[in-house]
Amino acid sequence: MGTATSARGPAGNLPAELTSFVGRRQEVAGIRRMLSTSRLVTLTGPGGVGKTRLAQRAGADLRRAFPDGVWFVGLAELHDPDLVAVTVGETLGLHGDMTGLDPAGLARFLADRQALLILDNCEHLVAACASLAETLLRACPDLRILATSREALRADGESVRTVQPLSVPGPTAACTPGDLQRYESAGLFVDRAAAVLPDFRVTEDNCATIVRLCRALEGVPLAIELAVARLRVLSLEQILERLTDRYRLLTTGARTAPPRQQTLRALVDWSWDLCSGPERILWSRVSVFSGGFELDAVEAVCADDRLPADTVLDVLGSLVEKSVLIRAGTGTARYRILEVTREYGAAELSAAGEAAEMARRHCRWFAELAAHADRIWVGPQQTAVMERLRHERANLRVALEHATTQGPPETALRFAADLQNHWFVRGYFSEGRHWLDRALAMPAPRHWTRVKALRVAAWIAGIQGDADRAGPLLAEAAALAGTLPASPERAYLPLIEGVFHLWPGDYGRALPLLERALVAFRELNIRNGELWTLIVLGLCRGLADRLGSW
Repeated sequence: MGTATSARGPAGNLPAELTSFVGRRQEVAGIRRMLSTSRLVTLTGPGGVGKTRLAQRAGADLRRAFPDGVWFVGLAELHDPDLVAVTVGETLGLHGDMTGLDPAGLARFLADRQALLILDNCEHLVAACASLAETLLRACPDLRILATSREALRADGESVRTVQPLSVPGPTAACTPGDLQRYESAGLFVDRAAAVLPDFRVTEDNCATIVRLCRALEGVPLAIELAVARLRVLSLEQILERLTDRYRLLTTGARTAPPRQQTLRALVDWSWDLCSGPERILWSRVSVFSGGFELDAVEAVCADDRLPADTVLDVLGSLVEKSVLIRAGTGTARYRILEVTREYGAAELSAAGEAAEMARRHCRWFAELAAHADRIWVGPQQTAVMERLRHERANLRVALEHATTQGPPETALRFAADLQNHWFVRGYFSEGRHWLDRALAMPAPRHWTRVKALRVAAWIAGIQGDADRAGPLLAEAAALAGTLPASPERAYLPLIEGVFHLWPGDYGRALPLLERALVAFRELNIRNGELWTLIVLGLCRGLADRLGSW
């Protein structure tokens, strides 16, 4: 068998210096610590997130710790699992009989060597890479392996580190050239832009556009690289405008990059090809969600005969393992999907003819969540349900949009009105009014759902000081209620009317209305109405006593 570079001399195949490596200092330090305690470390994460560059940087920093070399083994273009060991051997410089380039032969060669193997892009060869890693680590006590993959190898002794996108300026982040460098995504964008356009500088004029670009690109290094390449022919503003069709825009990668990394579409194609049939179905269906989602919502919205509910958890877990989905948060598990990946799934969903049905089911589930929250708001689950609604704000908007454009008016009216406590407690008055106005503009059903929507809209308009709108809304609610069969909803009308008299200080007219509402709520055991009435009634009585205005 051939031999590699001298066992104690310079060895490895990483470049002498890795230039233009931006950010990730904490991640590099974390990988170094992990390799000091674990002999197999796998970096996982979505495609384009920077796993390869991070592994190379960590390997370069660890050269002195491995006198027999840091060896980078690229597996992206390899498709035959039987050739993994051969590829590793050839990377090490072993050019003997091919039958010797097997796991056992590699183990003999590396048995007494202090080396680091970087196995890059293992996701399509997971079983072969895991088997080889276990064989080598059992036989080679001083060997360390650093792998990159969209899913863990699941080999014995493996430690896994998930690589996240680069930090992105938040919606309220400062937007000065000096502050911009605090964010890794912006640092990478500026660094690469200067390489494309030597005269490129961050100024007060272009800083805000760079921030919006980094947010739109979600801190994904490959997406940033591809977008910056367009600076040769487009301005920053033009790139931002064209990101609405990012698959067409982000198509100019480095010629030396693997083909799948030369366009964003090819990168996501690679992930799609690695997924099983059920994984592809779920990937496409979760594209209807916005801003993240939880397991119960996925099971309700996405399951059917093709994807039974009792399989959703396992399929969801597989998509997390393959870095298509990202688990977020430390409490109840929530999942998010990068926008580029979501857009790909949405295109597949449309191609399958399922987009309309999934949107309908998504709307129905979140309308039911709103109804549930309204029913249990007064009680021990109040904090949890209000927090859930806060997390689901983006999904609620998508569902309300569907309800007010595609759904029956009753659904839209009930949905917007059932979120009354969400609008009030969070202070989302303008948004609540927006959705209620849209629902009320739909063909008007003569039903208590419209009465509820009218009185909630009236209350919000009153809170906002729009008496010209609040009064007619409440009057319409009362007029419609007078034509309908009895309903607990009727008890809310004197509450709202009493509040309208309270605000200008007409306590004499407000108090009997509020007291009437309180009696009705207690007789009907409507805790939500009783609570709001007690709050307002206490305020009214206190002000009346203080001012002597009964």
